[in-house]
Amino acid sequence: MNTSDYKTKTPLALPFKGTWIVGNGGRNPSKNNHLGQDGDGPENQMFAYDFTKDHSNEGKDLEDYEAFGSEVIAPADGVISQVIDGNQDNPIGESDWVMLSGNTIVIDHGNGEWSVLAHFKHNSISVKVGDKVKQGDVLGLCGNTGNTSEPHIHYHLQDGPNMHNAKGLPAQFTEITVDDKLVQDAEPEGDQTVSN
Repeated sequence: MNTSDYKTKTPLALPFKGTWIVGNGGRNPSKNNHLGQDGDGPENQMFAYDFTKDHSNEGKDLEDYEAFGSEVIAPADGVISQVIDGNQDNPIGESDWVMLSGNTIVIDHGNGEWSVLAHFKHNSISVKVGDKVKQGDVLGLCGNTGNTSEPHIHYHLQDGPNMHNAKGLPAQFTEITVDDKLVQDAEPEGDQTVSN
């Protein structure tokens, strides 16, 4: 299957409220480091996004980051198929190279698409495997667990339940605001501002 031409089946919203910045996103390696230098990044994260917010002071403490502790919401209806929890938030400047995704939720949308949301705050996940969720339901809080440089929400869509052997799929958000313009079937790029 040529995933580059793939059209998202699930009606997706952004996994947060308010306006955030696309730290990584899109199909240009200069705008999305998930692609690697030559498009040779991990297959499950080829079309992944990182969403961030501004920070205050010098950004040395977790609490300096607006994203830290912000609500993470379900991007679409589905059933929780995996929850990884219990990882501690990293101090700024440190990463967990063992549990790369940190605290993570996987949602089965029932149509061959699964959403992966990563780096949740320690002890903030409010759903369990088997729970049915609706688009907009709060899943937990943005944290700094796993392989992170700062608090952010990692989001990607994939073609199977297992993060290690699934292939990443393009995630087109049904109707969102990108840099103050309403865009349908949007695939925002790094440095753009986005909101539902």
